[in-house]
Amino acid sequence: VRDIQEKAAAAIDDELAKRLGFDDLTGLKDAIGQQINGQHATALRQLVKKNVLDALADGDAFDVPPSLLEQEYDSVAQAMNPNAVEAEDNVHNHPVADRGMSKADKHEAQNIAARRVRLGLLLTEIGRVNNIDVTEEDTRKAVFEEARRHPGQEQMVLEYFQKNSQAMQQISGPIFEDKVIDFILEMAKISEVVIDKDTLYKADDSDAAS
Repeated sequence: VRDIQEKAAAAIDDELAKRLGFDDLTGLKDAIGQQINGQHATALRQLVKKNVLDALADGDAFDVPPSLLEQEYDSVAQAMNPNAVEAEDNVHNHPVADRGMSKADKHEAQNIAARRVRLGLLLTEIGRVNNIDVTEEDTRKAVFEEARRHPGQEQMVLEYFQKNSQAMQQISGPIFEDKVIDFILEMAKISEVVIDKDTLYKADDSDAAS
């Protein structure tokens, strides 16, 4: 027997920090703190955004264009029913996204689709009335931010967006939505509420699941 080792608790010290690429333990703690704060800020933003959208959705209902509703319903149904067997609809000549779904699930998909279309129309109108738009600089920043998420493939990502107008539209949509949300928050009377992180992430998980 040349050596005997046993498991022990890892020492949280400057040596550990240096092995992880930091100058000392303080630098490691600061980096972890910034990462945690960033995660909290992102989750909090999503919760605030959900509250604004819920408030808009709770307003007076109005009819939405059938074509937009049908298109959004297909999108929601496909997400809820990804393993559906594609079959051509003899009337509309497109795959039936809700084939095999229960009546309750179809009703839920219909409600989600109507909510999304209604919110989309409301946000668009708020933006139009208040001259809110997405500038080239806004889009450029978003594209570069997306490229940064793919280390080593930045140039490929940039070229993809430059050559794909539909991708550019998809990235500008969330920017416009966020700018309208920010405008609403500036105009609204806001009440601050303190919540713990468990409540924050529970609300975030619930929103993601729906």
